[in-house]
Amino acid sequence: MGTKASERAGDLFSGEFVQEQLQKIFLCPAFSVSEILRRFLTYIVQETLAGRSNTIKEYTIAVNVLNKPASFRPQQDAIVRIHAGRLRRALNYYYKEQGSRDEIEISVPKGSYVPLFTTLIKGEERKEIILPVPSSLSLNDTVTLVVMPFKTLETDIARLSFVDCLGQQLAAEFGRFADFSVVSYYATQQSTEKNRDISEIAIHYGAQYLVSGNVQFESRKMRVSVQLTDTHSGTQVWSELYHRNYSASNLFDIADNIIPLVIGNLADFNGIIAQQMARGMTRNRKGKPCSTPISFYHEFYNNFQESTFKKVFYSMEQAVQQDPSSDLAWALLGELSLLAFLFSHDTKENPMVQGLRYAHMALNLNPLSQQAHITLGLAHLLFDRKKAACESLERALALSPNAAGMTGVIGCLMFAAGETERGIFLINRSIERNKSYPSIFNLFISLHHFIHQEFELAYQSAEKTGIPDLGLNILLRVSILSRMGRKTEASALLKTLKETAHHKSWVSKEFVSRLLLDKKLVDQLFQGLKSASIPVLTVA
Repeated sequence: MGTKASERAGDLFSGEFVQEQLQKIFLCPAFSVSEILRRFLTYIVQETLAGRSNTIKEYTIAVNVLNKPASFRPQQDAIVRIHAGRLRRALNYYYKEQGSRDEIEISVPKGSYVPLFTTLIKGEERKEIILPVPSSLSLNDTVTLVVMPFKTLETDIARLSFVDCLGQQLAAEFGRFADFSVVSYYATQQSTEKNRDISEIAIHYGAQYLVSGNVQFESRKMRVSVQLTDTHSGTQVWSELYHRNYSASNLFDIADNIIPLVIGNLADFNGIIAQQMARGMTRNRKGKPCSTPISFYHEFYNNFQESTFKKVFYSMEQAVQQDPSSDLAWALLGELSLLAFLFSHDTKENPMVQGLRYAHMALNLNPLSQQAHITLGLAHLLFDRKKAACESLERALALSPNAAGMTGVIGCLMFAAGETERGIFLINRSIERNKSYPSIFNLFISLHHFIHQEFELAYQSAEKTGIPDLGLNILLRVSILSRMGRKTEASALLKTLKETAHHKSWVSKEFVSRLLLDKKLVDQLFQGLKSASIPVLTVA
């Protein structure tokens, strides 16, 4: 299809226009005989056009398209990925045959389930249409959360103090996250003293979520139960029991142990609340699905794909236009600018200069912004300033040590800066606190195994990244395979790096050294290429 795209947003995104295109596609034999493929494509297209592309996940497809139970675990069942592969092949076949003259092409890029739309006009080139960010997206559309005073039947002053401090500390930790607006713990204490019930308190403060708990003491044992309630539906969406042995001297150590686990499970960017938001189940005060710029950012980190990168970049540009005083938006846009070279994305100015400038803008607005310090650390890393990078990242960590997801991101950047052992320690600590971690963490776990010549473990971790098309992932797997003596497989895999000019850059030491400051590690990676008799470029 040698054609060029013309943006026709009015026609392209109208329900009638898209329905007509879907009906054309469904007449193709590959679709007409498969109800699953028709439902799959209909679901992802309708969710995207409704502005809910951030809800399109492996889990939501399994539940809403394949009728899987709520207990479905994508990590243990590849059924969605299998049908997604079938869908891509069916669409490719349709547009090579019946759809070769259609005005609009619908495709589903590998590594993502969000469809891309291309308008096609004869004689011109094709161009992807980036869907606009929903008009309801707002930097101020944060999740309001109430932490209720924990209940206990105890009368002992020390134990009562522990129970009260547990609630206070949880409220304080939630308040460290930019995506949450936390009601004052003192205010909730006053409300409960007035015998208000949970639903009344939620309505009074306009809270989407309510955290509550109970503490029981028996002999030398303690049991702490914590629950998260969705106030819109009234359902309990998460609960956990923590059993600890205690003494009068270790009560506060127990609190310091439990609180990071609760925060990691609930507030992290892969935590329960983020998952609820991604599924469109978190409602704002107007009863509409609550999406924030951070939810798009989290979506990008979960798959690290070009399509989601473009979407989050666009959303952050809109965010800073809507609210130029937002340190968070400038910090995130700065980080994305610095990562633009990974996705061949054009920025208004030199991406490294732009990213560094946005980091300083964010810090001028808020010197205590964790995200701004992370962005500054990444900028120093890319400018090959290891000491400055590590100092910025350590400052970021100190600002919110219980933010498990950010701890992992900081660990990845520490690793890239050459502090590999410090980096892997932080990554592992992040994973311990929240098992639903971004799959890109596995890339750095793989690199750590590679450094220690644990090639089988390195390859297993590289396969878990969920981002097989990322250039560094391909380069790493090629080097691992060659070290394992599987040179034929290594050579075949390397061919995928040469499919595009951008991927080809990863065969350059200079290019890889922009991201990994550990020269010994870079040498190890390229030694693997040489051992497989693979030519190495010296200039990107």
